[in-house]
Amino acid sequence: MVDYSTKKITKDLIEEVKTALKNVRGWGSVEMIVQDHKVTQITERNIKKTSHSILDL
Repeated sequence: MVDYSTKKITKDLIEEVKTALKNVRGWGSVEMIVQDHKVTQITERNIKKTSHSILDL
């Protein structure tokens, strides 16, 4: 099991964050959930922008 402690940040955690950032295509975000000083979840969000107006529908 990999330790994702926020008290002693490992290279493994840095690599996970780097990978998540690289997976964001253009627009998006990376969110980390921390519980008891440990990263328990890394969420990647990709946003698709559109040029259509709701009035065009």
